[in-house]
Amino acid sequence: MAPDAFDKQLEAALVPMVASLGGSGVESAHWLPDRDGHPVVWLRTRTRAEREQLERQSWVLPQVQIIMTRLGVPHDSVWGLRLEVTSTEDEERLLTE
Repeated sequence: MAPDAFDKQLEAALVPMVASLGGSGVESAHWLPDRDGHPVVWLRTRTRAEREQLERQSWVLPQVQIIMTRLGVPHDSVWGLRLEVTSTEDEERLLTE
């Protein structure tokens, strides 16, 4: 699959991902490739407490993988996916220190 098509599929998956996880505090998502070119999806919550709660939930990664699969992201990328969670609160704290 061409990199541009792959990028578009991942980008298209972010909106439904945020919508489905919004009740758990997710307010935005983005992705970046890791050093090996594999996607890393970043979910952002508003608060540190929401981030910590989300990180404890075993269903989050499978939920993200299902959404990506439904939108045509290749299985090799979906099953090798790394998921990271951050919060606006943590990011602000990092920038002020």
